[in-house]
Amino acid sequence: MKISAETKVGAVALLGAILLFGIAAFYGVIRVGEAGYPMHVDFDRVDGLKIGGQVRYAGVDVGRVTKIGVTDQGKARASIRIWAGNSIPEGSAFTIGSDGLLGEKFVSIAPPEQRDKFLPPDTVVEGLPSQGIETFISTADRLFNRMDKLVTSLEDVFGDPKVKGSMKDTARNIDQLTAALSRMAINNEQNVNAIARNLASMSASLRNVAGRVDKMATAVDNDGKTAKDLKDTLTNLRSASARIEKMAAALEPVATDPETARNIKDTLKNAREVSEKANKLLNKVEKIKTQAGIDVMYSGGADKYRTNVDLRVNTDSRSFVQMGLSDIGESNRLNLQLGQQGQVVGGRVGVVEGKAGAGVDLKLGNNFKISADAYDPNDFRLKLRSELKVAPDTYIVGESISVNKDSQRNTYVGVRRSF
Repeated sequence: MKISAETKVGAVALLGAILLFGIAAFYGVIRVGEAGYPMHVDFDRVDGLKIGGQVRYAGVDVGRVTKIGVTDQGKARASIRIWAGNSIPEGSAFTIGSDGLLGEKFVSIAPPEQRDKFLPPDTVVEGLPSQGIETFISTADRLFNRMDKLVTSLEDVFGDPKVKGSMKDTARNIDQLTAALSRMAINNEQNVNAIARNLASMSASLRNVAGRVDKMATAVDNDGKTAKDLKDTLTNLRSASARIEKMAAALEPVATDPETARNIKDTLKNAREVSEKANKLLNKVEKIKTQAGIDVMYSGGADKYRTNVDLRVNTDSRSFVQMGLSDIGESNRLNLQLGQQGQVVGGRVGVVEGKAGAGVDLKLGNNFKISADAYDPNDFRLKLRSELKVAPDTYIVGESISVNKDSQRNTYVGVRRSF
């Protein structure tokens, strides 16, 4: 029997259709011999969802989208078929998800905590709004606009010649303030109450003479001259006492008068004590190191500037006293803490933002530091801060105030300069 060409072509086409149907059934695109039940989900919008799209319950493929239309109330309705053997609990959340940012859309069902009751067939449920790429782009656009506003504001601030001049004047006064506070430490004026009173007085002065801080130059010593003079004095005192001790030792063997001998012994004792005290004080002076800093920051959310000054006095390689003022010209909050700093982790305790508190500092390499401060036991608050060194003595800083207070939280970004 001779088979015609048309019959051969038809047979090949039929075989291909059978194979295609078998592959679709094997991969679950077409389900054969399995019943199910319909449900309907109303969404505000169903962008990208197509007929035949998957329905997933807790990430498991349990059905298909059979129809998409618009209801009388103006909602977008997606009719779905749930395959037999799958029950959807009452209270489940229906959303539109996607495989990746630009992947195929599907109906996602998230199960509730209570799963003792199930939705019957033909139930109509309300779907939740989806967070698609449009929402992402809109959010990103708002974020970029705010960043652009912040950058523009910073350019306006730091590009103003008056602001530059004010920062230079402030830097000079901070250097002079450092010398004055160093002199306090050298003279053993370390009483905490006295320092607090002095700082309170400084804050009042800063508020009263805002804009004219250059006049403070006449009230403090220049470039730490007093500290240098004290060091030179101690060195000379040690040398003089050593010479006196040598002279007395040379006279002791030839002194025959008992009174003279006693005087020489007393001289030796006194010279030795003076020399020892001079050595101890000189060692303390040589170990004392000071560093001052000033922060100028801006908060786009609060549309507000914040200026901080601080002074750190290191009494040895680990121990230090940190003092200063936050938010100068506004709240003028006192900072006064004692602490120790290791190679990576450091701790502080004392007064934070005018309240009792403590802080932790974490150094991540040579150029980055993170700090956290907890303060105000009666109304607990948390402050977070980061510093990134971008040039010698220059840092980019970020500071979040009252992180745990939603209504009072503010984040500032700016520049820090140390001296």
